[in-house]
Amino acid sequence: MKLPKITPGRFLLVVLAIWAILMIVPDLYRVFGSLASFGVVADNDGVIIDVVGPFATPAESPAVAAGIRPGDRIDLKAMRCVPLDATRCRSLLSVLGGLGGKQVVLPGSEIELVIRPGDGGATRVVRMEAARAERGWGDRLVLLADTLVGIIVILAAFRLVWLHPGKVTWGFFLYAIWFNPGQTYAYYALLQQWPLAIFVQEIAEALAHGAGFAGLLIFALHFPSDAPSRRWTRFDWIAPVLGAVIALLWLASFANAFGAGTETLTSIAFLLGYAVIAAVLFVLLKRRSSLPAQDQQRMLWVIWGCAIGLSAFIFAEIAQSTSLLQHVLSASLSTPVIGLLYLLNGVLVYFVSVAVLHRRVISVAIPLRYGTILSVLTLAVGIPIVNLHELLSHYQESFQIPEWVWLLVVAPIALVLLQRLHEIGVHLVDRLLNRRFHAARGQLKDAGAAMLKARDFAEIDRTLVDAPLKALGLSSGAVFRKNDNIFRRHHSVGWEASPLHELRKPEDAAVLRSIDGCAPVRLPGDAWKRPGLEPELLAPCLALPVCSDSLGAIAIVLLGPHQNGNDIDPDEREMLSEFATRAAGGYERAAFVQLNKEVSELRTSLAALKPAT
Repeated sequence: MKLPKITPGRFLLVVLAIWAILMIVPDLYRVFGSLASFGVVADNDGVIIDVVGPFATPAESPAVAAGIRPGDRIDLKAMRCVPLDATRCRSLLSVLGGLGGKQVVLPGSEIELVIRPGDGGATRVVRMEAARAERGWGDRLVLLADTLVGIIVILAAFRLVWLHPGKVTWGFFLYAIWFNPGQTYAYYALLQQWPLAIFVQEIAEALAHGAGFAGLLIFALHFPSDAPSRRWTRFDWIAPVLGAVIALLWLASFANAFGAGTETLTSIAFLLGYAVIAAVLFVLLKRRSSLPAQDQQRMLWVIWGCAIGLSAFIFAEIAQSTSLLQHVLSASLSTPVIGLLYLLNGVLVYFVSVAVLHRRVISVAIPLRYGTILSVLTLAVGIPIVNLHELLSHYQESFQIPEWVWLLVVAPIALVLLQRLHEIGVHLVDRLLNRRFHAARGQLKDAGAAMLKARDFAEIDRTLVDAPLKALGLSSGAVFRKNDNIFRRHHSVGWEASPLHELRKPEDAAVLRSIDGCAPVRLPGDAWKRPGLEPELLAPCLALPVCSDSLGAIAIVLLGPHQNGNDIDPDEREMLSEFATRAAGGYERAAFVQLNKEVSELRTSLAALKPAT
């Protein structure tokens, strides 16, 4: 087995991917165990915005026990990291390391803070020892999901560069290695023992932020190929300049470790990130209209992925690392909610991977619709379950009913009712959000019934091509029916200029493979290369076999993608397979009619040859 060649680019790719994964893997410890906290949550100016932190009650918080109150301020100048190995520097980095906001530390950690009271009293020195904070299973499950999805995001972006190295995939990889759902609390808790390591990490973090946003903008300017049109090439220089500005802002925001308040700089850095995201969406939308139909659909996947994933990620970052929400909305988000927002960033990587790896894509409405159905059903079933649980608990306390009755009678009935509610919900939501699909199914069902009544092969040939094209809005179609063991083209639409009239092995093995298992076979852009095929939008994307037990392999229908460039999706393939089964029944009937006609003609001929008696 030949090993892949490790180029300098691939070596750098491996190093960056390992670094990104090593930052988030330590947080798996917090899924099964607990780190400690002082309960202090400060912004990047040193202002205390919360003294409870991850603790369930104020009484559990070391900050409350030490008399610290919201509105108090950490004296950054008195705590500045000069020299780096000073005790107060370590204490300050335990609260502000890796930006302000919520922090965790190793159990047994102790700090000394210089606090200026919010009411203007004299400064005082506060000493605290960290305490373990218990975390609920909901929080732990969200953290587990964030960490696993974060690893998957990094590996997926890594795979894109490994398989298709270029500006598009490298730009997206630079974004994904930092902007992923994985958390870095435990990673920073480990680094707090070495202040120099914290500062090295903060420099790397600033560069990663700048490179991530620059890479995302490069991705938007070049997708789906590495060579944008001349209209957009002139904007290539903006990406590295913006990346450098963002990196400098992040570096400047870490100056709070040296006595300067940086909350305003941090908020500007976040808002500039939002501006870059807005610019990315604008570029993608403007470029989409100039692309071929198939690439327009790929671009649509990227646009929806950015709209969902990027917005959720930046909002979660603002909620976690700044006091912007506190100042604007006078509210803060809980840790599980922030974790769920981070989780949505995985949508971006999935959508981009589909768009990069597939020349043809199905409609982006399909995964969006499934996501909507899942959300609606979660609420429709989850809320009744919670209410039912509370109701049953109330009646169990009110009536002295044996425990086995609740377990063997009430619980099974409740589960059956909820299962039925789930089935009804799936049906109603699917009918509401998937009306076009059900309309197409009805049209193909009527066409299938008409084929069962057809009296000749030519009529079935026409219906086999025309009905799917009309019902699904496909770009092309052709039926190759078997005559003398050769599949010859009969009726076709969109094949007028093609000289291809017969399917033969081995040139057409990719298509003929469909009759081996009598199942539809997808034809990606590189799966079937044959002189005479229609280009781009009219090129076939599905080989649909028509088989029967009595006649064997009857025909192969070659169908192109949708007229808007979307590929034929799995639900449509299943529907077309059912349509082909009805066509097989029509061919069997037509063959019987033809055979009966031939027998009648033969009998007439034999009767004419008999001598008169």
